[in-house]
Amino acid sequence: MLVTLYASVFYLYIFVLLVSLPMSLSFYIPDSDPLMHLNNQVREVHLYTENHRNGKYLQMSVDGRVSGSDTQTLSSVMELKSIKPGNVVIKGRSSSFFLCMDTEGHLRGQRQYMEADCTFRELLLADGYTRFLSSHHGVPVSLASKHSPDQHVVPFTRFLPLRNTLAGESLSEQPPNNERYFNVDSDDLFGMGQIGVASPQFSLDN
Repeated sequence: MLVTLYASVFYLYIFVLLVSLPMSLSFYIPDSDPLMHLNNQVREVHLYTENHRNGKYLQMSVDGRVSGSDTQTLSSVMELKSIKPGNVVIKGRSSSFFLCMDTEGHLRGQRQYMEADCTFRELLLADGYTRFLSSHHGVPVSLASKHSPDQHVVPFTRFLPLRNTLAGESLSEQPPNNERYFNVDSDDLFGMGQIGVASPQFSLDN
């Protein structure tokens, strides 16, 4: 009887020790980079946009300049991370800069994440395009020229998130089945059949 009592006390002690051990070892490390958390949920994409004349890929250079490229490059590989429902952070993979926006809607890349300037609402449109709207300034991400009269209208403010296919450059996990990616270089835009090669310069009217 006494042996049974001692055994019960011993097992109870082991149970309490195992339960309390993870809590005693846990601690908080502050980090200004929201992409450091839940890395398997980072989407690695090229953001493609167009008007009726040409198409561009959003890119960030190592000096923080944001521009449009005619082709996919290492500078156009972006990491998208959802930080709360409907809000994302966009980070250049090669530059390690966050995409940010000032009060006038001008885009820039910067090393330090600032919630007010570097957080965007991700708005999925009915045609499959996505619009990124500054959560703080209320201005959409646009690759139109600063002097263009249509900077904040439809052209160059709607983006297709194209999966990164540059050989050997994608480190992120495969997206879940419910993530929607489009390959504008394919005849089969929605991936329903064999992959073909076509020009990405398709019209918004299609």
